[in-house]
Amino acid sequence: MLIEEEKKGFKSAFLDQLGQKTMVMDGAMGTMLQQYGLKAGECPEMFNIINPDAVKEIHTSYLEAGTDIILTNTFGANGLKLQKYGLRDRLSEINIKSVELAEAAIEDFQKINIVPLFVAGSIGPTGEILEPYGTVKKEEVLKAYREQVNALASTEVDFILLETFYNLDEIKIALKAVKENSDLPVFASMSFDESLRTIYGITPEKTIEVLFQEGADGVGANCGSGPDVLYKVVAKMRGITDAPLLVKPNAGIPYLENNKEVYPATPQEMAEYTEKYIQLGINIIGGCCGTTPEHIRAIVQKVKKTP
Repeated sequence: MLIEEEKKGFKSAFLDQLGQKTMVMDGAMGTMLQQYGLKAGECPEMFNIINPDAVKEIHTSYLEAGTDIILTNTFGANGLKLQKYGLRDRLSEINIKSVELAEAAIEDFQKINIVPLFVAGSIGPTGEILEPYGTVKKEEVLKAYREQVNALASTEVDFILLETFYNLDEIKIALKAVKENSDLPVFASMSFDESLRTIYGITPEKTIEVLFQEGADGVGANCGSGPDVLYKVVAKMRGITDAPLLVKPNAGIPYLENNKEVYPATPQEMAEYTEKYIQLGINIIGGCCGTTPEHIRAIVQKVKKTP
């Protein structure tokens, strides 16, 4: 177990790396888990417990592709989401195990590859509609995020990524939970559609203004409608800030083929947009739904070749 000063050193190591190079984050976890038997309606985060080897293998495949950062399998491991599966009492176990699996994959990889690698704790939306649009109280949401943050902060995770949010009020609550219950760096990322707004009508400019004001160390855009839409979003963001930015597009909008979801964006297409992201000065580039280790490998290769 690291003592507190050592932990702070590792956190600052991440921020130092962030200022020195374009960092690559890994790709999808949920769509990858489908290859290991995850079925519709099942809890992806429970794979940390029932099939940890699958989760670790996915982490390893991204490390072998050259990623700098791997995300924990905790996107939906907040209290309100886990409650729907009858798993709220296992929240700490699921979150802590996820970090252990990520760290184990890194430890094995670093036996033959001595490179700086980092673990980001993934936190996603609760899936609930908050007041005044819905019936869920903000206090309930804050409690759910506080539980998850406390679990992740008890580990050696390097930073927190709040990702795929649509509602500015909800991501502000999640950010508040991180800031009040840990000293971890935190990136806050929202999902935008072709209108270059979230489904709640939030613009990239408003996202930047509010989330940095609320204490985010970095802001970003992820998921959405593919690399082209998110390029337009982060271009707007970069137009008004020099602060750290993240982009993590999915592999396009999926369609059904032979009863299977197919994501159209190829690794080569992701690599082409990577060059554009680098030209904007985006600090972290990764992949979301439908991306694979091959997509991440293409991103890594483009990062290495782009001055």
